[in-house]
Amino acid sequence: MHETVAVKAGHTPDEVKALMESLRGMMELEEGELYTLRKGTLHHLARRDDDLGLRRIRIMEEAYDAAQEMARRLRRGMRGYRPDPALVISALVMDAARQEPSAMDALVRDYLQRLFQATDSANASDGHAMSSPVEAHARTTEADA
Repeated sequence: MHETVAVKAGHTPDEVKALMESLRGMMELEEGELYTLRKGTLHHLARRDDDLGLRRIRIMEEAYDAAQEMARRLRRGMRGYRPDPALVISALVMDAARQEPSAMDALVRDYLQRLFQATDSANASDGHAMSSPVEAHARTTEADA
């Protein structure tokens, strides 16, 4: 806890510190987290991972680079406004989602095959051939961490 505590009139910082210590003793409070008081009980407010509707989704580096390049190109036609790569990716996904499901599925399958073939051939040259796309994805995820 910080040394300085802002308190309302009529209370001392020592009273507030004592209250906080009592609360910590009654339940697991974490510094920096938000809690709400309902019917005399504190409830932890879960943090949301989304910011203005944007969620954190892992994306391949090459796809992000392509979206960034597309955003740069769009700047000329959009009077200087350069959309965030997340907006470009969202537009592409939404366009694909409007296609026939079978066409969309084929597009994803083709991309995964190209991705895993590239990964398999790169790992085959260093003696780490993969037996399945799941193993390839696991290796890619481990490399990202």
